[in-house]
Amino acid sequence: MIYELLGEGERSARTGKELAKLLGVQPRDISQAVERERRQGKPICATCDRMNPGYYIAESREDMQRYCDRLFHRAGEIHKTRKACLATMDNLPAREAAPNE
Repeated sequence: MIYELLGEGERSARTGKELAKLLGVQPRDISQAVERERRQGKPICATCDRMNPGYYIAESREDMQRYCDRLFHRAGEIHKTRKACLATMDNLPAREAAPNE
């Protein structure tokens, strides 16, 4: 569905909003569809480049490796944020149960 609408290489990236408009769906539906297609083996990458953000098909192994490296970095940042949130949670009071709970 998404793969067929994408071009090869970062220069041909299409935004989620653009794809959603083409398909008549919500942008969040696009991200879910992209994840499904990636898990089915489609070489879909994404870029956050301010000049040309969006999804595109990897032209080479190197394209896919760069995208995987960015995912790895994001996963590390998410893990750091989760650890900080858990530490913050330790300083919050527990909510008292309502009488009917």
